[in-house]
Amino acid sequence: MTEILELPSAWRNSLLPASFNGARFHCETNARESGRRTVEHQFPKKELPYAEDMGRQAREFTVRGYCIVYPYDRDDLNQRDYRVARDALLLQLEQEGPGVLQLPTQPSQMVVCPRFRMTEEDRFGGYCVFDMTFQEYGVDPSTVAPTQSTAAAIASTSQALTNQVLRSLTQPALPPPAGLNV
Repeated sequence: MTEILELPSAWRNSLLPASFNGARFHCETNARESGRRTVEHQFPKKELPYAEDMGRQAREFTVRGYCIVYPYDRDDLNQRDYRVARDALLLQLEQEGPGVLQLPTQPSQMVVCPRFRMTEEDRFGGYCVFDMTFQEYGVDPSTVAPTQSTAAAIASTSQALTNQVLRSLTQPALPPPAGLNV
């Protein structure tokens, strides 16, 4: 009988522990949703519409995680009392402001958690499920350094053009090319 040798999968070797703001959980499923924001224009007497691209939609993550009893205390996630990990995750999910979401197969993201549901059932003692929704936090426009205003950009461009015209008027005229009768 031939023994089948199983080689480790590259993707399995790069799996990361799931966490939100450092509170770890086991990740059963995760989904990432996004797309493009478009406005479709339809014109009278025209057969073809025009879709205007308004940029990327904010990313949304839907995650089903869980905390479960472990036979012995190993770390902050794997413990005999699953409530320790459960309470740490609850605390982070209810905190105000953004946090870092790390999913097993994706890079970390700065997100907010607008809603989650924790479910515990008597028949599954020592186990709880979290259904969580996270939204990309992005950048607060009030904290970004303002770019040059339109009026300032026009004034700057206008001044540069004026300077260029003045330079060309004050330079001596070039002699006509040889062989040209003026």
